[in-house]
Amino acid sequence: MKKETFNMVIRFLVGAALSLLLCAGMIMTGRMGSNKPLIQQASGLKGTETVMTVDGEAVEAWEYLYMTAYTAQSLSYYGITDLNTELGDGYTAADYVKEQVESQVIQRAEIRKWARDEGVTPTDEDLAALREQKESAGEDLQKALKLNGVTEAQYDSLMETNMLYEALYQAYCGEDGAKRPDDAALNALAEEHGLMTADVLFISTTELDDAAKADARALMGDYARILSAAQDKEAAFTQLELGENVTVMAKQTYDGCDETALNTALAQLKANEVSGVIEDENGCYVALRRDIDLNAAAEMSFGEEMSMRITAAQMVYDESVAGRINMAAYYTKLTALQQQLYTGMMQAEAQG
Repeated sequence: MKKETFNMVIRFLVGAALSLLLCAGMIMTGRMGSNKPLIQQASGLKGTETVMTVDGEAVEAWEYLYMTAYTAQSLSYYGITDLNTELGDGYTAADYVKEQVESQVIQRAEIRKWARDEGVTPTDEDLAALREQKESAGEDLQKALKLNGVTEAQYDSLMETNMLYEALYQAYCGEDGAKRPDDAALNALAEEHGLMTADVLFISTTELDDAAKADARALMGDYARILSAAQDKEAAFTQLELGENVTVMAKQTYDGCDETALNTALAQLKANEVSGVIEDENGCYVALRRDIDLNAAAEMSFGEEMSMRITAAQMVYDESVAGRINMAAYYTKLTALQQQLYTGMMQAEAQG
C-alpha cells in the first residue's frame, strides 16, 4: 500500500468493501432463501433505476442503497441503529447518512467519468487479483453477497471503481505515470504550497514531569549536534533512528501553510541543514531538511484535481426514483431482513 502523504489526497471510501462483505458474522452455510437481493426487497426498487446523475454519470439505486447501508452501519458503533434518531436541531441520523452517501457516490461517479475521459481502465494485474480474491473466498463470497443484498456483478462494479481510482493514481502520481506533471511543474507546485520534506526525530513529553522533559530536551540537543557535525547526515540520521527512545518520521512532507512550530523551523532551513531542538505541546523534535519529495507534490496535484472535480460536480436527482427512498424505513427493513436471513443460515448450519 502506498503511504498517505497528505490528508487531502482522496482515498476511495469503499476500499474495504470486501472486508465489509466478508464480515465474519455474515459468513454461514445453508440455504440462502430468495434470489431477490435484499436491497431490492427492502427498498421496493429494482436496483437498476437511476437515482441521480453526476455530470451525466448515472448512479443506480443498488449503488446508492448499498452506500446507504454501508454508511448507516457505521453509526451502529455509536449506538445509533434507528435513522430517525435526532442528532440535534431537527437534524437526524438519516440526514447525516444522506449527506455522506451523496459525497461517496459523487466520488465514485467522478472516478468513473475521469477514468473514461482519460482512457484509463483496470490493469490486467488488478483484474487477476480480483479473480484470485473471489476464488479464494469461494462460496463464502456468494453467501456474503446475499446477506449484503448485492449481486456478484454489482460487487465487481464496486471493485472496478477501486481499480479505476488506483489506475488514475498511478497515472498521475507514479514516477512513470503518463499523466504525471513534469519535475519543473511539480517543483513549482511545491514552492507555491510551501512544501518541505524532512527527516524528523521526535520524543513525546506529554506524560513527562519537568525533570524528564529537561532530559528529553537535552537528549534531542545531543542528537541535533551529532547530525550537524556529520559529513553524511543521512547516514547519521539512520543510526540515530535505531534508538528506542525516539519516534522516527523519515522523509515526511509538510505543508508550510500549516503554521506549526515544526513547520516554522523547517522553513528556516536549506536542504541538508539540521534544526536545533524544536518544542511544542506534544514534545521535542530535531529535523534534517531534505530535497523536496516530488512524489508528495504529485500526490498533492492529483488531490487538487480530484477535489476540483468533486466540488464542481453537477448532481441531479431523479425524484421519481429518489422520492421513493425513505432512508430510515429502508435501513430498518434491510437490517430486519438481514437478521432473518442470518438466523436462517445459522439454523441450517446447526441442522447440518
